[in-house]
Amino acid sequence: MQTVFIRLTCLLSCALVALGTTSLRAFSADVMNRPSAVEGHALARKLCMGCHIVDDSDDAVAQVGPPSFASIANKSGQTADRIKGAMIQPHPPMPDMQLSNQEMLDIIAYLESLRTNKQAPSLSPPKNDSKPKLPKPG
Repeated sequence: MQTVFIRLTCLLSCALVALGTTSLRAFSADVMNRPSAVEGHALARKLCMGCHIVDDSDDAVAQVGPPSFASIANKSGQTADRIKGAMIQPHPPMPDMQLSNQEMLDIIAYLESLRTNKQAPSLSPPKNDSKPKLPKPG
């Protein structure tokens, strides 16, 4: 009887550990995939500051011509797709940065934080937290 109890306890413990690990991985992946304005700002300062005015810091200098991040964010009709398109297929003299999708989403999140018209449609893609709908049985 005691052996059965020990086996069941071990089995239950292993199941709980496996379940907890799976849940933790799912939570970590979800958090890591969320666009981050903070990460986007850091990327923009690192990669874009040579040509664009990225923020209003004291060391903000840029070449004549390239728009500031604030003007990109507040351009009428601006969308995340247009911004991603410019990052994927940049126009000369903008270099091809070879950014990951997550890095582009982070930069878009940073641009979203610079928008002054909060009534304008969001630049960020909509969050799809809902589960996919299954077809109704025929």
